[in-house]
Amino acid sequence: MKLFKNISLGLTAYSEAFKLIRMLRLWTFMAIPFGISLLVTLGVSALAWQTRAIVSNYFKGFWPWSFGADFMANLGGILSSVGVMLMGFIMTKYLVLALSAPFMSPVAEKIRTHLRPELQPIAVNKFWALLWRGLRLNLGNLVREIGLTLLLLILSFVPPFGLITTPLLFLIQAYFVGVGNLDYSLEAFFNYRQSKSFLNQYRGLAVGNGIIFNLLALIPFVGVIIVLPLSVSAAAVGVLKHTDLDKKG
Repeated sequence: MKLFKNISLGLTAYSEAFKLIRMLRLWTFMAIPFGISLLVTLGVSALAWQTRAIVSNYFKGFWPWSFGADFMANLGGILSSVGVMLMGFIMTKYLVLALSAPFMSPVAEKIRTHLRPELQPIAVNKFWALLWRGLRLNLGNLVREIGLTLLLLILSFVPPFGLITTPLLFLIQAYFVGVGNLDYSLEAFFNYRQSKSFLNQYRGLAVGNGIIFNLLALIPFVGVIIVLPLSVSAAAVGVLKHTDLDKKG
C-alpha cells in the first residue's frame, strides 16, 4: 500500500510544483536544459539519418537479386532509423538529466529554501562534482534500464508475460527517470551511495514523478522545454514534503 501511496504523491506533487515555479520564477532555469535537450536531440536525429543511409547501401550490396533491392534497402533503412530513434529517446532522457545536474540543483535548492528553510545542507557541491554525480547516476540508470528492457522483450515472447510487458517497461522507465529527478534534491544532504539507499525507501515517489515526466516528454517541442524544470520541481516537493529527510542524520 505504501508503494501506491507514494506513486500517488509523486503524481500530485506536479500541481504544487507548477504553482511554485510561477511563485519563485523558476522558468528562468529552462534555457540551459532546453539547449542541452535540443543539441542531444539533433545529434540523435543526425545519427538516425546517417544510419539509414549506411544500412540502405548495405542492403543494396547484400541483396542478391535486382528485383526488390530498392524496397529492401528502404525497409532496412527505415527500420534502422526507427531503432536508433527509440534508443535515442531513452538515451536522450538520461544524457539531459546528467548534463543538466549543475543547473537543476539550484532549482531544488530554491524550493527547499521556500518549503523547508529549517533544513540546512551539509555539503555545498561544486559544478564539476554535480556533473560527475549526474553522469554516474543517470548513465548507470541507463544501463540498468536497457538491461531490463532487453530481458522483458525476450520474456514478451512467452504468452503470459506478453500481456504485461508494455506497462512494465513504462513503469521501469518512469522509475529510473524519477530517481534522477529526486536525486537533485538530495545532493546537498547525501553522498551518492547514501542517496541511493534513501531513495530505495521511496520507489513509489520516483515512479509517480517519472510517469508524468515520460508523458510530458512525448509532447512535441513544448515537452522538451517544460519537462525537466517541472519534474525536478515536483521531485523537490515530493522529497521535502513526503519523506523523512529531516531524519537524515
